[in-house]
Amino acid sequence: MLKKALKIAGGTLLGLFVLAMLLKVYSDSKYFDNYDPKAPYNIQVMETEPVNAENPALGYEITRFTFDGYAGEKVPTLLSLPMKHSKPLPAIVFLHGIGQNKGFLKEITAPFNQTGFALCSMDQYMQGERKLPSGTSPLASARAFQQRPAKTINETRRLIGYLASRPDIDPSRIYLVGASYGAITGSTVMAWDKRVRAGVLVYGGGDLGKLINSTATRLGIAAGFGWIDAKKFNPEKPPLPTLTPTQDKIVGAIIWCVTPLARYFGGVMDPIHYVDKISPTPVYFQDGKFDVLVPAPAGKALQDKAKEPKKITWYDSDHVGINLEHTKIVLHDALQWLVDQDNPLRTAEDQIKELPTFDVKKT
Repeated sequence: MLKKALKIAGGTLLGLFVLAMLLKVYSDSKYFDNYDPKAPYNIQVMETEPVNAENPALGYEITRFTFDGYAGEKVPTLLSLPMKHSKPLPAIVFLHGIGQNKGFLKEITAPFNQTGFALCSMDQYMQGERKLPSGTSPLASARAFQQRPAKTINETRRLIGYLASRPDIDPSRIYLVGASYGAITGSTVMAWDKRVRAGVLVYGGGDLGKLINSTATRLGIAAGFGWIDAKKFNPEKPPLPTLTPTQDKIVGAIIWCVTPLARYFGGVMDPIHYVDKISPTPVYFQDGKFDVLVPAPAGKALQDKAKEPKKITWYDSDHVGINLEHTKIVLHDALQWLVDQDNPLRTAEDQIKELPTFDVKKT
């Protein structure tokens, strides 16, 4: 009787394991299904704000509007356009970082507009006007975080489609700039949507195992054990606390145990599986050698998996945005590369010879 019971129990467990595997495969196959290119955009314009209207050569307009994402979900968006333009413009879709929102567009837009680009950015799910309500349960928050990559990628594709439909935008000259989390998701957008002419991936990375093994994650685990003061710990405000050798070994062991689970359950959203499909679209990778948020090995993994044509710049820096002066350099290099991509499509009169400066006050 005992042997029979063990066989039944073993068969049941095996059946449940196979069922769980099949459900995982099915779930992954449907993960990006919430993209419908034929659904109406249902644009709702809230306001248009002129900036530097007294100087049309340097002035621009910022329009606040919403478009429909999946199942009619409203996606708040900002679009800035040069005040002085007569021809259809090249446009850049900017994907902000994990903790930012569309408002960062206002900090960086002037040089992009002054070099003849329209710039557009949306609030990603869980950020800006789309933050989860206060009191959202941990389980619901985890579910939302799991949905965020798919929503970001598919809503970006919807936004590209809307921009391509506008008479004041040249549909053959739509570019993408993704920063940090925006670079991680933006690489998948570029892999799948060939309406993007070229793109810049700013301090992004791939391979979830390498991504989670960051200084920020390690210190976060240490804070959970009470080894460092969680209230004073901010990975974007150096200097950072250090761990003892014993503490570091324990944290490393935890990450080693968690890594297979992260790769298994989060593999479908890992850009390492898609970045090779960006080719033949030109892509520019910018990464920091001492990045505490997106580790250099994760940045290199994404770069190595991508095919030509690609340009790579490694900076002797921490994560973009931590040092404002360095952030200006990164933005300048990104804009210069985009101008180099677009200049051959401009008349001699419209080509950009020198870039304006970035006057970023905050990130």
